[in-house]
Amino acid sequence: MTSARTLPIEDVRPTQLYLSAKKLRRVLEWFDFDEPNHGSLPAFEHDGRWYLSDGHTRAFAAYLAGAETLRIERDREIREAYDFGLYLECVDWCRDADVESVADLRGRVLEPETYEAQWLERCRRARSRPED
Repeated sequence: MTSARTLPIEDVRPTQLYLSAKKLRRVLEWFDFDEPNHGSLPAFEHDGRWYLSDGHTRAFAAYLAGAETLRIERDREIREAYDFGLYLECVDWCRDADVESVADLRGRVLEPETYEAQWLERCRRARSRPED
């Protein structure tokens, strides 16, 4: 039994504040806007809402193509293999910045150096902070 499901695109929330322009350019090279197929995107459920754990760039390309739905698959490894607390912190950052849907990532595509400084470094700092 698969855990994949299709949800309205506006019901899938990001866990990133920004996208990399370099990565978006690479995705747009192969993405078919006539038949947007991004594959299943890994996501997790938290407090009754679905959040992307990865695949933000593919989700945004689907949004640009006018997709009304996203196919997601439950990320079964997120709580064991990754720092789930950091993901929850990212959820809070997104909420605080009003980035609550894939569409809200428009205007948040950054060139590599800026993406590194504004997003990746922020995540590294959060991950290296001692626990309270």
